[in-house]
Amino acid sequence: MESQVKSHWMQRNGHHFHIGLVLNPVANSLAYRSSFQVSGTPGRHQWLQSCGAVIEVPEYNLTVEYYRMPYLVVIDRPPENSSKEVTGVVRVDKLHWFSTKWVGANVFVFSAGHWWNQDKTVKRGHFFQEGKSVNMTMDVMEAFRRSLNTLKSWLMQNLEPEKSLIFFRSYSPVHYRDGEWNEGGHCNLNIEPESDYKRLNSEPRNNILIYEVVKQMKSAKRNVHFLNVTYLTEYRKDGHPSSHREPGTSITAPQDCSHWCLPGVPDTWNELLYAKLLATGFKTRPI
Repeated sequence: MESQVKSHWMQRNGHHFHIGLVLNPVANSLAYRSSFQVSGTPGRHQWLQSCGAVIEVPEYNLTVEYYRMPYLVVIDRPPENSSKEVTGVVRVDKLHWFSTKWVGANVFVFSAGHWWNQDKTVKRGHFFQEGKSVNMTMDVMEAFRRSLNTLKSWLMQNLEPEKSLIFFRSYSPVHYRDGEWNEGGHCNLNIEPESDYKRLNSEPRNNILIYEVVKQMKSAKRNVHFLNVTYLTEYRKDGHPSSHREPGTSITAPQDCSHWCLPGVPDTWNELLYAKLLATGFKTRPI
């Protein structure tokens, strides 16, 4: 049987290390193709700018697929006769079309929650649609809950329980201080991990909602796991690019205190995923 890992990562750098983890032992036997290209020049930059990528390792009958879809569900134009305030909609009851490519995979890794906030939704004029109606008063976390239920329904209906291993990874925290990312928030003064656990934030509601879906699927006898990386990641306030942005970035650009340097924190996330895969008996072997 072919072994496939189809994964959705909220942050690309987490996926990059995941690919490195897979490819390091088999670099000489790699067949690689990049898909879903949307912009960029040929080569590495084009891959980094893509909406997804596919890594194939024929000798191990292994395929790793990455799909970038920050909300998991469909982002769409406003319906006719919508309020002028509505510039776009998040369709909480309609899963992204990438899901058509997931059927038949053995392992799934979902990471969601990072974009589910006021700044990236309602403050940009992106409200929540269910059916044909746009709800301009729906709370962002309620919309996230409904989107997770949309994903859960798809997984329950389309996957074979005895063949599918499902992971939900928890929320990746940010470390802006003295303001948000667009308000002068910074993290470049953090040069060591946090040493006082009392200064860590409480469990985000994102995680509570994700875990609720995991519990429901476990009750339905699905092989699903919650990879909670939030608490350990909270300590690494020193692990962000901060003011060390991409080459050519203006010195006046906002600091990046939400993504991670590599090597760095995502290495640990993926080592934990790898350990969990081994613990559940998932493995590949040469054919």
